[in-house]
Formats: sequence, C-alpha cells, structure tokens
Amino acid sequence: MAQQDYYQFAYVTTDWRRALEELGAQHDIATWMEMPEAEFDTGPGTKAVCHFALAFKGDLQFEVIEPVAGDCAVYRAGLPETGYAKRFHHLGRHFAQRADFDRQLEAAKARYARPVAAETMGGEYAYFDARAETGHFLEYFIFPPGSHLEGVPRS
Repeated sequence: MAQQDYYQFAYVTTDWRRALEELGAQHDIATWMEMPEAEFDTGPGTKAVCHFALAFKGDLQFEVIEPVAGDCAVYRAGLPETGYAKRFHHLGRHFAQRADFDRQLEAAKARYARPVAAETMGGEYAYFDARAETGHFLEYFIFPPGSHLEGVPRS
C-alpha cells in the first residue's frame, strides 16, 4: 500500500474481544489486525501495555484499544472502574509527509496539553487533550512506508 494521509476513529474499551465484535457488526468489518499485549513507549522512560486492533473501512481506519498495564492513563480516560464499556476516545490523523506532521504537531502543542508523545515501531505519535473543546483526544502519527500499518486489513 502506498503511504497516505488518512483519518482514524479510535475507541477504548474494557473488553477488547467484545468491542471488536460489536464494531465489526456495526461497520461491516470482518478482519482486524490484532496486536494483543503490545508494549510501546508513551514518553521518556514510560511504557504502556494494551491490546490493539486496526482495520480500514473504506479510507477510514478504526482502532480499538484495551489498556492492560503500565502508563495507560490516557487510554483509561472515560472508562468506568468496573463493567463493560466501549467509548469513542480520539480522532487520529496519519501524515505521510514529515513537514505536514511537524507543522500540525507544533500547532497542537501550542493549543492543548500533550499527555503522550513517543517514537515507536519506526514512527512517532502524540496525543493531545482536546476534550474540553471537542469531547475527545486528538492523535497525530507518522510511520514510514513499510511499517506495520501496511498490513492493516481493508473492508
């Protein structure tokens, strides 16, 4: 797949498998790229462990995240202490060009708190807390051609 810009709808959940089934049925998504117990950097000296799944429906990417351990505060935002929940969490934006990513990153840093920023799996990402304005987080990310994102299934 050629490197491209696209948007992502991301959900956090307390039950990854159930959320995948529900979102799959709602949006006619049959296949997900599953990354159980994925460990990744969230900032200097901090890591999170989460179950992740990715799938495209047309040109929109869906992401489902279940926080498991470590520095998961940003992924637990909006989830209840007990019981099942699936909540819209962030609007993600992938950038194919470094200059576009850097420009948008600087604009967001001037406007919002940045609870997570790190390099991982050959790319870079950051979350911005836009909840007071939009009701959700924003994520900006950039990964090079040939990254794991090229394996995300399309429906």
